[in-house]
Amino acid sequence: MPHYFIDLHDGAHHIQDKEGFEAANPVVARERVVGIMSAVAQGFQADADHQHCVAAVRDESGTVLFRARLSLNFDAAE
Repeated sequence: MPHYFIDLHDGAHHIQDKEGFEAANPVVARERVVGIMSAVAQGFQADADHQHCVAAVRDESGTVLFRARLSLNFDAAE
């Protein structure tokens, strides 16, 4: 079964997945990214004007298969 890795980057910190996980196909890896990004969003701070996170999914050879981006922006009303 293929092995995938999910690296996270928020602009200041980079977390490289060294363990990874097995999944039948990239669709299953995408489902896992959705769960991870949901947890990241719950950790966003209400007092920050802008927060973001990028998840890059790599295969066993280190090739990035896709990226998922999550962003929260607060703009003042005019």
